[in-house]
Amino acid sequence: MKRFSIVAAALALSGCVATIGQVAQTILNPVEDAGMSIPNVNRAAIEEADLAAVLILSPETGIASVAVAVQKRESLLLYSSNENRGVTMNGGLIYATLGFGTNLQAVLTQAGDPLVNDTPAADWPPQVARIYQLAGRGPSFDTIETTCENRVGATSDIDVVGVTRPVVEVVELCQTADGAAFNNVHYLDQDTGRVWRTSQWTGPKQKNVQVDIIDQFDPNS
Repeated sequence: MKRFSIVAAALALSGCVATIGQVAQTILNPVEDAGMSIPNVNRAAIEEADLAAVLILSPETGIASVAVAVQKRESLLLYSSNENRGVTMNGGLIYATLGFGTNLQAVLTQAGDPLVNDTPAADWPPQVARIYQLAGRGPSFDTIETTCENRVGATSDIDVVGVTRPVVEVVELCQTADGAAFNNVHYLDQDTGRVWRTSQWTGPKQKNVQVDIIDQFDPNS
């Protein structure tokens, strides 16, 4: 688990490899011919620099980036890259995005949301309600209300940027107030419920954005 560092470090820790059509056999990854270049993450350099870092994949927009933790605001942790792209995480919840299309401004959620508070899969509630605030014209936000039903899947081992993590899969089947539907997929630590990989809907244009936690933030380091 790592601490903050300067944004400039991200440039030295990633370099684009060949454009790929499909990364893996799951909805977490881009569709064929998505045209995404996946950063080749130098995990050893991240660990040596003692960074909290994430890998962000946006299949819908074809953008991928490595970002490091640069600021903490109460429960929110801001990750940013040299390309002025990033995500704000509230625990394992993607709270906001920057530079991947139509910015997600905020996600308002109920008390005890299991994504915000590390929660083992067996203890997740049957459903959770969230309100998404998206960038719109003028000073106001567009808001989308959703309800998600939770389904716990199988345990497995996944590779998160070169490290094997034992995880439990949780799928959220979500529906908006106007009838649109989407799915979120999370891979939680088998013991603690901490998120190691997550694919979350971030709006009708960006759709799902995947975040892989390269190294967790440690507030005490």
